[in-house]
Amino acid sequence: MSEKLFVADKLQRVIPAYPDDSLLRAAELMAQGGAGVLPIVEYGVPVGVLTESRLREAIQRGADWLEPVAPWLDENFLRLPIDTPLEEAIETLTYAEQPVLGVDPWGRYVGVVTLAGLAARPVSLPQLGTIGGMATPLGVYLTNGVVSAGAGTLGLMLTGALLFALFLLANWLVIGGMWWAQERFGVPLYSYYNSPFAGQWFLFSDVMGLVLRSSIFVVFLLLMRLLPIAGTHAAEHMVVHAIERGEPLTLEVVRRMPRVHPRCGTNLVAGIALFLGLSKAFQFGMPDGDARDFALLMALLFTLLFWRSFGAFLQWVATTKPPTDRQLLQAIRVGEELLRKARPLSGATPPFGLRLLHSGLLQILIGAWGLMAILYLLESLLGITLVVQ
Repeated sequence: MSEKLFVADKLQRVIPAYPDDSLLRAAELMAQGGAGVLPIVEYGVPVGVLTESRLREAIQRGADWLEPVAPWLDENFLRLPIDTPLEEAIETLTYAEQPVLGVDPWGRYVGVVTLAGLAARPVSLPQLGTIGGMATPLGVYLTNGVVSAGAGTLGLMLTGALLFALFLLANWLVIGGMWWAQERFGVPLYSYYNSPFAGQWFLFSDVMGLVLRSSIFVVFLLLMRLLPIAGTHAAEHMVVHAIERGEPLTLEVVRRMPRVHPRCGTNLVAGIALFLGLSKAFQFGMPDGDARDFALLMALLFTLLFWRSFGAFLQWVATTKPPTDRQLLQAIRVGEELLRKARPLSGATPPFGLRLLHSGLLQILIGAWGLMAILYLLESLLGITLVVQ
């Protein structure tokens, strides 16, 4: 059984011109495109086309090659959604007398559609754009901003709740452990933790306070590593690597992919943590004013130089771990689902709101805030402390 094809598979991706481009620039783009028609776009949306006949008319009327192309564009063209099935598109173009442009669901230009191209043009590789993803308790989630696959809204919300729960548990373990050590053995760890910073390296209480506060982040990462979601996170990265390299999504191939990815959100968290830690460390012993501003500048410089390396290190030792075959197979299924959904919309450019929605960040925040609200409600009802400050 032959694979179903769409307009997106047979598009001729001609670089468009803008209304204020010169006739000379438009003619160059038309020659490069080789489709006999040049799309003219504004803010990504087609507003007309330049055809050979309109270009010929401009020359006959003595138009200057450096004047804008806008007066010579033809507004009589047909927009065809790129997810239109190939057979339906061929039927449309058979009777179409005007140029046809492929557009995405938001009306943005993607490519030129010709009858010859639909009939004989080789199937083009899908243009997925930037692929992002997340590991959730329900499995892998992947998106290219246009479509998404795998764990849905519930999985993303559970991820937010899980991250908040892990951070809360890290607080309980560290602060509870310090309090227990102070009460049981007289070691004043809890006092060091609560003591205000004097900003002096030679003060033992300042150094201990910084170390103990940092230990909450370390314990959070250790807890992350212990959970199955770290393996799911690695599987997500490995499938994304395979897709971006154009490799087949088979277990043997995906197993060879690295589990560290340069666009992982861990890198952003690592950058923030690195800056906060270095800015505090560099300010030790410095007076207020220009010296402390210089310390912040140095912290920013070091962060810009090393945040990706630090993020990759954290991915390797904490937020990912070697996945099981079961986790890899689930991630592969999600990757195949994403490719299947994205192919009819290859080259589409989603609006910012949809890209933000598909990113999963809002759902994660809702999950974290939801768990926080539940815990605060339990605190008020039971009169106990659950959210450690």
